Amino acid sequence: MKHSNRISEYLNSFFKEKVIDTFDSEVNPLLEVALINGRYQLNAGSVNYSFGPLHDAFRRYFKKDPPVLHANSNVLLLGLGAGSVANIIRNELEHDCLITGVDIDPAVIEAAREHFALDKLTGLKVVISDAYAFAIECKEKYDLIVVDIYIDDKVPLKFETLKFVRILSKLLKPGGKVVFNKLQTSLADESGVLMLTRYFQTIFEKTEVVKILVNKDTPNCFITGVKSKNANNEE
Repeated sequence: MKHSNRISEYLNSFFKEKVIDTFDSEVNPLLEVALINGRYQLNAGSVNYSFGPLHDAFRRYFKKDPPVLHANSNVLLLGLGAGSVANIIRNELEHDCLITGVDIDPAVIEAAREHFALDKLTGLKVVISDAYAFAIECKEKYDLIVVDIYIDDKVPLKFETLKFVRILSKLLKPGGKVVFNKLQTSLADESGVLMLTRYFQTIFEKTEVVKILVNKDTPNCFITGVKSKNANNEE
């Protein structure tokens, strides 16, 4: 594409989104890469999956609650998408840690590799798997687990259970943290966030909720749980 055309495409994206590519998926509806407000984004159905408002929400969350990581830290991303959180941790927060990203949809990973330079992220291991099955079978322990699992705008029910929160705790090192991104679909209805928060309070020593209003009608609630430093790592 000529340079002048790129500039025109970039400017026009602030007035009307331009679909760059679409991907057939057996998991997600209407998976597409679009140029919106000067940024390439991965969208599915009615929501942004990566590098759009969701990226902004995670960026603002990590500014409020920065992760404590070092070169030997082990990070697990359940719901890798196109790599927004991996990019924030590696390139924006400049943490040189080990990252494992799990996503169930091969089409999402294909889009991430073609349009979002996923393979250029150093120290990132990509696993195509159902996150629930991965978590049950996983033997590794992590310093930070980020859960961002959506099909369109819904979290599959099996991930919003006390059983799954307990599984997450077992994957943490003592002192490790889980961050669960829960979209509050209505300002008037906090029931889903409150229920999941109660599960976290049942399992973790310390639980907090950080609400980020990128979209004021449907805020992102980041529910966090910290495992006790005295916890038995072999539980």
